[in-house]
Amino acid sequence: MPRIVQYIFYTLMIAVGLVAMYSILNAGNPDSLIRSVFPDSQSDIYVAGISSFLVFIFGFIVFYSRDREGFRNLLEMNADRIRALRKEGKGDEEIADSILTAMGSIGGYRHKMAKKKLLIYLSEFR
Repeated sequence: MPRIVQYIFYTLMIAVGLVAMYSILNAGNPDSLIRSVFPDSQSDIYVAGISSFLVFIFGFIVFYSRDREGFRNLLEMNADRIRALRKEGKGDEEIADSILTAMGSIGGYRHKMAKKKLLIYLSEFR
């Protein structure tokens, strides 16, 4: 994801997060700023719920794009090594294991998840 789009998502996440926080903390308050847009106090719950959900979605999008970017950068940094290992006849699993071992990851849940993701990106790598 381009940096500008990522910054737009950060800005939206902050803006909608502030709305969510304000609506949660002022739910039912007759002097709330939300009253100028929604006169009914019952709408505070909907505003809080929808804005909180949007913050979750924006956060997920940003996290997912940063995760993809990190793995792509890892493959770009090791591109020569990956190509050399492929010329030697090594499979993607062996390449993923060698990269993760070089990073100090040897086992456990996080290792298995990183290996699965790395295998996906290695299959797309040429």
